Amino acid sequence: MGILETVKNLFGFTSAPSTPSNTPPEERSPAPTPPKPKSSGPPPAAQRRNQIIRFVIDKLRAYQNEPENAPIGLRLFVLCESAEEEDVFRVALWVNQPEKFRSELSRQLADNYITLAKDWIFEVEFVQDQLPNSIYREGNLGLVVLDPKKSDGPVVLATVKTLVGQTEQDEYGLNPAQKVLFHIGRGHSTQTASGRVRINDIVVLNDDDPGFDPQKGAGNGAVSRAHATIQYNPAQRKYALLVDPGGLPANGNKTKIMHPDDTIERADILGVTYPLQHGDQIELGGEVTLLFELR
Repeated sequence: MGILETVKNLFGFTSAPSTPSNTPPEERSPAPTPPKPKSSGPPPAAQRRNQIIRFVIDKLRAYQNEPENAPIGLRLFVLCESAEEEDVFRVALWVNQPEKFRSELSRQLADNYITLAKDWIFEVEFVQDQLPNSIYREGNLGLVVLDPKKSDGPVVLATVKTLVGQTEQDEYGLNPAQKVLFHIGRGHSTQTASGRVRINDIVVLNDDDPGFDPQKGAGNGAVSRAHATIQYNPAQRKYALLVDPGGLPANGNKTKIMHPDDTIERADILGVTYPLQHGDQIELGGEVTLLFELR
């Protein structure tokens, strides 16, 4: 016992010992579990992706085992009632990686014995009011099959000439009867992110390519190996430019179209088609310039 306790005992300041309480402690009832929120809004992107692929396969049944009648492209329309629904479809279609969805759709079409033309084109358009007429429809999806035999006239020929920089040929002929996509890039080929080998049709020479002129091709290095693509639309009988991943500002590059009226259009959004007209000049990486002309 310490000194302080001894003094308290001498003067009678000791406290009575506490008796334990026999009252049981109050039992706490468990907190109620809040109900799980019900999911609302459109279904996940993966479900939408499967919906689109099933729809396309079903509408292309007529082309099963008909490689000689293979369509050269597909144009998909998606009717969206809200911005949220459009966002889900954009994710489902991998809009920022158009080659990824195109490859997946091509694989599943092949599994169903449906063949599309080499370098077939795939376009997506989101609409808010109603689906266009004269197309396959199902729910909020619409599809136009691009068939060269159903075009409104003969194909339109074009040429691409090199004004600045050095390409393998000074002039390239574009014949949509043979193909509808014409790839532009540095070197003859490159491997895409998906592993697919891309063959360039309009070749900007590398510094180690035969015939390279260091003076003439001084700016060629500014062009990406997969920079842009010229696309022919057989239904509209018109050409357009698409910027590929290598030609985007996000990858340190740029692409623009200089029109005959001196207006300049920047091609900096992946998946968007930029219409081409006679006399347009296409600038790649700020160093190489190509002239587009109709024949």
